[in-house]
Amino acid sequence: METNFNNESKSRKWRRPFFIGLILLGTLAYVAVLGSVILRFAYSPDSLTPLAYVLLVAGIAALLISMLVYFVYSRRGLIFNLRELSAVSTAMAIGYTLCLCLSLLSVYLMPIAVTAFLIAPIARRRDAFVCSLATVIMVTWTMLIGINGGIDVALADLLPMFLVGILSGTLASYTVSTDTNRLSYVVKGVVIGAGGVAVFFLFFLVRWQLMDFVFDLPYMAIALAVQALTGLALQPVIERVFNLVTNSRLVELADRNSPLIKRLMNEALGTFSHSMSVANFAEMCAVAIGENPYLARACAYYHDVGKLANPMYFKENQAGQANPHDDLLPEVSAEIIRGHTTEGLKLCRRYRIPDEVSHVTVQHHGTLSIPVFYNKAQKLTDGEVDPYEYSYHGITPVTKIAAIIMICDSGEAAIRAMDNPTGERVDKLLKSLIDSRIAAGQFDNCDITLRDLNTVRRTIVESFGGVYHQRLKYPDGK
Repeated sequence: METNFNNESKSRKWRRPFFIGLILLGTLAYVAVLGSVILRFAYSPDSLTPLAYVLLVAGIAALLISMLVYFVYSRRGLIFNLRELSAVSTAMAIGYTLCLCLSLLSVYLMPIAVTAFLIAPIARRRDAFVCSLATVIMVTWTMLIGINGGIDVALADLLPMFLVGILSGTLASYTVSTDTNRLSYVVKGVVIGAGGVAVFFLFFLVRWQLMDFVFDLPYMAIALAVQALTGLALQPVIERVFNLVTNSRLVELADRNSPLIKRLMNEALGTFSHSMSVANFAEMCAVAIGENPYLARACAYYHDVGKLANPMYFKENQAGQANPHDDLLPEVSAEIIRGHTTEGLKLCRRYRIPDEVSHVTVQHHGTLSIPVFYNKAQKLTDGEVDPYEYSYHGITPVTKIAAIIMICDSGEAAIRAMDNPTGERVDKLLKSLIDSRIAAGQFDNCDITLRDLNTVRRTIVESFGGVYHQRLKYPDGK
C-alpha cells in the first residue's frame, strides 16, 4: 500500500506542473487575443463600442488582478493554495467586469460590493476585505479617468459610490463569511444594501437633490439585489469548480445523502455508526479548542471510507459473523487493515472531496503500529518480526483537526470495547492513548498543544455519557 501511495504522490507531483503549464498556455492565448484587441484599438479607436471598451479594460484588469494577488498574497503567505488563488482572482475579475458593464446603464446600477459577497465564503475575512477594497479602487479609478466606454461620470457621484463600496464590502467580508443558511445570507445582503442606500440618501440630501435620489432609487435597489443574489448563485459554482472548502460545502459533505456517506450506510453500516460517534466527539472537541466544527464533522464522516474496499474485514461490520482474519496470515491481515487509509484517499479523490477533508484518511492513524497482527506474527515465528510491516504507512497529523480525529477515532473504539465504562476509567484510557501517541511522535507535525490535548480529553470524558448513556430496564425487556 505504501508503494501505491508513493506512486500516487509522484503522479500528483507530475500532474501539478502539467496543469500549471496548461494554465500558462491558456494565459498566453488570452494575452494574444487581448493583444489583437489592443492593436485594433490603437489603429482604429472609433471602431470599438462602449461594451468593447469595458471588456478591454476588464480583460487587462483580470490579468493585473491575478498578478497582484499572486505576487503580493502568495509571497506573504496570506493565500495558501493554487485553488484559492484562482478562485479569488476569478471572483475579483467577475466583480470588476459586472460593475463596469452595468455602469453603461447607470452608475447606481453597479453592485459595488459584489466581490466581497463572492469571496467572503471562500476565503478568510481579511482576504475578502482586501480583495473587495482593491476591486472598489480599480472600479472607481476606471470610472474616474473615463475609460468606461466614454461615459462621463461626475466626481460627486463617484465619491458616494466609493464610500458605499468600502462600507458594504467591509460589512459583507466580516458578516457573511461563515453563513451556512441561505436565508441569513440574503437577509444580510439586503441589510447591507439598504445601508448603502441610506448613505446615498445622505449625499443626495446634502446636495439638495432628493428628486434625483427618488429617480435613481430603483437602480440602487436593483444593485443591492444583484450583489447578494450574484454571490448566492455563484458561490456554489466557485466552490465546485475550484473544489474549495466553505462551511456551506462542509454541511453538504456531511449530508447523509451525499454519495460516499450513502455508500457507507448501505455497504458498511458498522463503520457508518462508528463514524457518526466519532463525528459527535470531534465536533465538540473542535469547538472546545477553537477549531472549525463543520470541518471536524466532515473529516470524521469520511475518515474511514476506505473500509468500503473490504468492509467485512473490520470488526464493526462483522455483526457476529466469522472473522475472515482467522484464516489469513498476519502480514496479509495487516496489509488489508493498513490499506483502508490509502483506499480512503483514493475514494475521496474519485468523488472530488476537498483535500482538507480527504487527507485526514491517511493521517488519522499516522504511522502507528497494528499490535494485534504484530503479536500474532510473533507467535507464529521464531525469528525477528519487522515492526514496519505491521504499522500504518500514512503520514502523521498536520492539522489540529486531524489530531482530533486520531484521538476520537481510537478513543471511540476503545470506549465501545470497554466493560462497564465509567468517567474515571474513560479518562484514564484516553490519557494513556494520548500519551502513547505523543511518545510515538504522532503530533510532531501539527501545532496542537498539550493544553489542547487535555481539553480534547476532558471534552470526550464529559460527553461520552451522552453517547453511551444507560437506559432504564423496563419489565419484560420492553
